[in-house]
Amino acid sequence: MASINEKELSRIIKNGELSGAYYLYGTDRYSIEKYCRAMVSKTVKKGDETYNLHRFEGRDLDVEGLVEVCDAFPMFADKLCITVSDLDMEEETKQRQGHKSINADRMKLLTQAVSDIPETTVLIFYTPNIDVCGGKKKPTAKNKKLIDLVAKHGTVCEINVKSRAENIKMISALLSKQGCTIDERAAGMILDRCGGDMNMAVNETDKLAAYSNGGHITENDVSLLTPDSSDAKSYDLANAVAAGNMSRAMQLYSELTSDPENTPVYLLYVLAGSMNDLYRARLALDSGKTIGNVMQDFGYAANLEFRVKNAFSSVRKTSTGKLRRCLEILADADMAMKTGAGDPEVILEKAIVSMLSER
Repeated sequence: MASINEKELSRIIKNGELSGAYYLYGTDRYSIEKYCRAMVSKTVKKGDETYNLHRFEGRDLDVEGLVEVCDAFPMFADKLCITVSDLDMEEETKQRQGHKSINADRMKLLTQAVSDIPETTVLIFYTPNIDVCGGKKKPTAKNKKLIDLVAKHGTVCEINVKSRAENIKMISALLSKQGCTIDERAAGMILDRCGGDMNMAVNETDKLAAYSNGGHITENDVSLLTPDSSDAKSYDLANAVAAGNMSRAMQLYSELTSDPENTPVYLLYVLAGSMNDLYRARLALDSGKTIGNVMQDFGYAANLEFRVKNAFSSVRKTSTGKLRRCLEILADADMAMKTGAGDPEVILEKAIVSMLSER
């Protein structure tokens, strides 16, 4: 009854030793969802989901309903499984601001659900789509209260993103299970084109496996079938702007804007993030700092190490002053969009041209 690591969680699932309450959280959202699926599969037999599997969403959680099913008995089975996805206690409080008695009552019911779970019930809180840490290293105060409650009466596992090497190994293993082979460079290319997002990468492995039909997957195959994510292209756009490569920059801008989901506001956001990577790398080079220093000082997740490495490589011929002025131009564009000072698309285009003209 406490906190465990990922290895121990895998052992518990494999041996079928699941019981009580669990709380899965962290930055590796792909693995969080994967482990939850494995726990459900191990607890509830296929075909019994209607009676013995109950799913709740964290937003507007029916706490009374949760308590009720926690006290229920499994039907024609040994275990009953309940999942609660993306319960953000900070958001819960905001939604019910001004109703403190309701908050207190709901927390009391949650406490009851977690602390009095029958041996025949497995309750899983998991967070595949929210950040319970609020962008920081530790869970926020209200989320920590629920995590501590589960740790006291059940089991908590923090699951964070893997290193680039571990993710590449995972991609290779997934393809191997489908009868395919792939070298490290091609597997890394899949990861990079998906912006380090393993959920996207897993979808791409399925497509590549079907295409290769049990054969060897090459870098050409990845280039042909796996599109660059918008984040990856925006990083290339930032590189082209920093290098003053007008033709390449405008080509990438045209490709990005051809996708209707890439609004000017979104593109400005991801472009500013990519430019920040370059600026941080340039400052690190100026002051004798390493890639590891930048990763630690700015809180980069392990699977984003390739972004920092690429930034170090890209800015060696770009001045600190130019990158600083580019960030100022992007900040001005952000203010112009927020204040409605013009058409967002025109504002973004002017910002790109202005950055390209900097020396």
